[in-house]
Amino acid sequence: MKTNIYGAFSLRAPLNEDETLLAKSHGVVFLCDPQGNDWYGLLKQFSDETVKIAFDESGLINSASYDASTMWPQSFSVAEVSDCPDTFLSQPGGGKWVFDGESIVARVLSAAELTEQAKATRDALLAEASQKISPLQDAKELDIATDDELSQLREWMLYRVQLSRIDPALAPDITWPEIPA
Repeated sequence: MKTNIYGAFSLRAPLNEDETLLAKSHGVVFLCDPQGNDWYGLLKQFSDETVKIAFDESGLINSASYDASTMWPQSFSVAEVSDCPDTFLSQPGGGKWVFDGESIVARVLSAAELTEQAKATRDALLAEASQKISPLQDAKELDIATDDELSQLREWMLYRVQLSRIDPALAPDITWPEIPA
């Protein structure tokens, strides 16, 4: 696999006279990596056949494209790779992929991250359940609930109790209760 790595890119200074004029008159920003590679110069060197990825110091991929001119790598490194996983380009961002210095690989979440995701999911589902329960509970307390509404109320309350008993620390080994119909 062919891999070219550049970065991390930062603002370039000093600028020559023409660059200073462009920066002042048109807001052009010039970037370079620690080896002195100018971002605009590199754009001309990239192959149309390779995927370009922008990633942070931990390898977390921020963006990807076959067209590097669509990227802005300030504070990111850029790698030009000739091969990537089949599903990568359909979902390049979102913290799902990392660059390990040679390859693009699926990101493995830590136990703390899995716990945090499970907690966020549980809390969102609890809020949704409470929102469904509230008008049904009102109808019951006002003694105007239909048999169908009473049945729905019971199902949603049971669901909410089941959610409240979920321990997010068990992620990813959580069996989520089925959402009432």
